[in-house]
Amino acid sequence: MAITQFGKRVQTQSDKEIYFISDFRELDVKKVVISDGLVLDYADKDGCFSFLKLIRSSSIESIYLVPVFILSLNDDVDEFTRALSDGVLKSLQEETFEGSFNVIDQRIKQLQTSDTNDLVIRIQNKVLRYYYTRQKRMTAITSTKAHTGYTYPLLSLHYQNANTEDMFKIIDDLEAKEFVRPRYEDVIHLCSNCYSAFINYREVCSKCGSSDLYMENLIHHFVCAKVAPETDFVQGNQMVCPKCNKLLHHIGVDYDKPSVVYTCNSCGHHSQESVMQAVCFNCKTVQSVDALIEKKINNYELTVLGEEAAIGGLAPEEAREAELPGFVGFSTFNIFLKYEIERIKASGKVSSVGILSLRTPAAVSSNLGVKYQNVINEIADFIKNATFATDILSFINNNSFLIVSPDTDKLRLESTLKNIQKSVQKLLDSNIEDANITVKIKASDIDNVKSHNDLINELLETNQDS
Repeated sequence: MAITQFGKRVQTQSDKEIYFISDFRELDVKKVVISDGLVLDYADKDGCFSFLKLIRSSSIESIYLVPVFILSLNDDVDEFTRALSDGVLKSLQEETFEGSFNVIDQRIKQLQTSDTNDLVIRIQNKVLRYYYTRQKRMTAITSTKAHTGYTYPLLSLHYQNANTEDMFKIIDDLEAKEFVRPRYEDVIHLCSNCYSAFINYREVCSKCGSSDLYMENLIHHFVCAKVAPETDFVQGNQMVCPKCNKLLHHIGVDYDKPSVVYTCNSCGHHSQESVMQAVCFNCKTVQSVDALIEKKINNYELTVLGEEAAIGGLAPEEAREAELPGFVGFSTFNIFLKYEIERIKASGKVSSVGILSLRTPAAVSSNLGVKYQNVINEIADFIKNATFATDILSFINNNSFLIVSPDTDKLRLESTLKNIQKSVQKLLDSNIEDANITVKIKASDIDNVKSHNDLINELLETNQDS
């Protein structure tokens, strides 16, 4: 009975439970977990939008990741609703959503179990997993309701206008960790006090600060060189020089207008330059234009490292380092790699970077739980013992070991990795039966051509495609 009340079952050729919902009254968002996908009727725009926001704002992965399509016969879906959905349909025929649904469904199945009490990590995890399963960019859209004039729909569900700065910190952190790659969209200017983009730019008197200004042209009379505001020359329908009393007939022949002059109606001050002032509509702060915060707005796409993070799930950096003594966090590893590239440029010596990655089915790592982590710890100890003390080691995304090996060429590191690969594969096969876990390796020379980001992405792409 509960399923019937939740919505109408959409006829499909598969056994997937996809429901069409047109009545949004008294719906329990927790019931979303009983479905494989939803189609929401846009005929009730407010109801559709409200329920979609409930789904996407949930902290429960099985709710916020569910495929949701919008049925709109007129295709008049607003931009925010469209951004939170997985597509707009004009009919309930399976072929209209089957392709998109299957891609999302398959990618959701790749995700490994991940959990943390850290709110920031949970939201970052959500961003990575949502956009990984959708294979699309996190795109900023304009909105008069958004504090900055731009908003990222999924993130905005977690950050109200008062917390806009925190939202940008989330994005900046993902970019700093190289999980996302920015694509320029725009530059905005924000209030230095409250981060609002809704600002009134006004010219004010340079003497008293009043915005009650009157602007007029300056007149320059060629014959006698008189320069004064235009009102000083006007006499009825004619223009007469107040200095020499001659008529001014033609601009460019008798006179020109070299500039403008501002007259303050409050204090009477004349000035050829006004002061530009910014007044925030939100908090009323008055500030100079130079004091505004310049913020670049980007769209973001997941890097290969970001896709790996989405699959494995994020955890607090300090927790990962504590789990694997002798291994550094990825951000620290990146710093070492950058320094090594600079050292190679200066010295001309040879160094290398490599990866050993476990290709583990999501269901396997999830079912193994603690046993899988124990195997990871054993592999980590083995790698430490098989590499040089000068090598820099890192473990990322619960499945990939990274190595920077100073003064070691690619072939030598590759040989070391092959030996480790054989031993690790034996360890896995003997400890985890029928797990179908494979071990992949890759090594590259560190030179003065590729950036640290290019090197990491090349290693991750190779292992991802293998």
